Amino acid sequence: MQQERPGAPLPFEACENFRELGGYTGCGGRHVKYGAFYRSPALANIKTPADRARFEALGVRTVFDFRSEKERTLAPDPDFPGVVNIPASAMLAEDGSEVDFDLEKLLRSEDGIRMLTEGVHESYARMPFGNPAYRALFGAIRAGQTPILFHCTAGKDRTGVAAALILKALGVSREDIVEDYLLTNACRTTGRDQFRGMLERAGLPAAQAQQVTEIATGVRRESIESALDAIEEKYPSFEEYLRAEFEIGAAELEDIRARYLV
Repeated sequence: MQQERPGAPLPFEACENFRELGGYTGCGGRHVKYGAFYRSPALANIKTPADRARFEALGVRTVFDFRSEKERTLAPDPDFPGVVNIPASAMLAEDGSEVDFDLEKLLRSEDGIRMLTEGVHESYARMPFGNPAYRALFGAIRAGQTPILFHCTAGKDRTGVAAALILKALGVSREDIVEDYLLTNACRTTGRDQFRGMLERAGLPAAQAQQVTEIATGVRRESIESALDAIEEKYPSFEEYLRAEFEIGAAELEDIRARYLV
C-alpha cells in the first residue's frame, strides 16, 4: 500500500501508529521498497472487520511480536490466515533476561518510575546489542520472509529501534531515520490527557505525571539518538555492527539492499 509520503500512517480505525518504511531514500539514491516492512502497536488493537480486512490486504507473511510474555498474555495478537507470528522480546535487562514491561507494575514503585524516566536512554542504548529479537528479525529479512510486520505494545520504543536499524542498513540518512521515529508523536494522539490524569490520581506530582506521560505515549529525539550513538561508539562502521551482531557481511548486505531498494 503506497503512501503519499514516507512514514504516513495507514488508515486503520483503531490501530494508531501503524506505518510502513517504504519510500525513504537509501543507498545510491534508491528508495526503500513499499510493502516490505510494516511497524505497528499491538495487533490486539485490530478489532473491527474493516481493520482486519485492511491488515489482510497487506499480505503480511511474518509478524515479530517484541513484547514481553506478560504483555503478550494480557493482549494476545489475533490469528491471521497464512501469517507466522514470532514472539521475541526485544527489551532485555543488563544480564540478558527479559524485562517484564508491565506499565501498571512499574508505576507502583520508585525504581519503576525511574526506569520510565531516567532509564529510557539507557534502555535504548542497550537494545541494539546482543538482542535475539533483532537478530531473528534480520534473519527473516535476509531470508526474504516479507512482507514483515514488527510491533511492541505502543509501536514506538522497541519497534522504533528496529525500524531505525532496518532503515540504517538500507542506507537511509540519520536525519530521515530520526524524523521517521518522531512521527510517532503525530500518530499517537488518543488518550494522553486520560493517561496523565490516571497518573495524577495515582499520586504522582503533576510535573512527574507529565514527564511519564510524554515518555509513555510519545518519543523523544534523544532516545533514538542514544541507540544510534551507542552503535557508533562500539563499532567503527554500521557495516561492522551488522556483521558482528547479525552475521550480515558485505555480500549479504548487498543482497538485502538489492532486494529492498528500488
